[in-house]
Amino acid sequence: MDALLAAARFFHYAAAIQFFGAAAFYVVLVPPDLRRDLRGPTRILELASAVVLLLSGIVWLMAQAAAMGDGPQDALNPAVIGTVLGDTEFGHVWGSRLIICALAVVAAVPLADGARWIGLVLSTLALGSLGLVGHAAIDSGLLGALNEISQMLHLLSSGFWLGALLPLLYLLALFRDAAREALADGALRRFSGLGHIAVAILLLSGVANTWFVIGGRADLASPYQQLLLVKIGIAGLMCVMAIVNRYVFMPAIPNGGPGARQLARGTLTEIVLGALILALVAMIGMMAPAG
Repeated sequence: MDALLAAARFFHYAAAIQFFGAAAFYVVLVPPDLRRDLRGPTRILELASAVVLLLSGIVWLMAQAAAMGDGPQDALNPAVIGTVLGDTEFGHVWGSRLIICALAVVAAVPLADGARWIGLVLSTLALGSLGLVGHAAIDSGLLGALNEISQMLHLLSSGFWLGALLPLLYLLALFRDAAREALADGALRRFSGLGHIAVAILLLSGVANTWFVIGGRADLASPYQQLLLVKIGIAGLMCVMAIVNRYVFMPAIPNGGPGARQLARGTLTEIVLGALILALVAMIGMMAPAG
């Protein structure tokens, strides 16, 4: 069941990040005059992400039931699933999260633009509440609360950055239309400005999360810490790619320059690197931090 749990974790994190990123991109960054162009693509991303979020959340719960019970046969055992939901910290959080995920699917069904903020609120809750499970829930008291807050900030800032990359590709396609170029450029610059803040929060909360989980227990023989170092290295590559995108490719966009095409390729590179990080997160969360 470990492989199933790892897959469920990967798709759940990816869907939560994509849902939040697409919703935030449309509600916060897209100007009214461009919404007709980006309404469809972002809505499809939100709906697909919400469906995957709910299904992977159910599979994750089933895998936890199998782990707590006597094996795969208990993945569908109502009694064991009820025990997980009612008698564990994970279950208390997960039951509420599944309700949020179900509501997210309903909210992602085509709505008027004025109601798109509902999807943003639900996606914020779905992504942020992932900070209440896993290694973030190890400590209690003030330290535990600070750990959970740090994890939430890390998730939401990564969602704004990584989850907005696919919508960004749709935005970059609009630079081919001279009538929309100025509006697209304004949205791109807003994303870039807020992206700087998101990356800063991401890096600071990442350092804090590492300290909360590992503290003074550095052990390079630990598989958890080895994978964590790989994750940090890939995140560093993403930051380098983001800097190149912002300060090399973006200035080459105006007046029909090659910057939009270069930025699209750089964005695809970031998406691939982000997927690798999520794969590592899916595995790391199943391991002991030390030992």
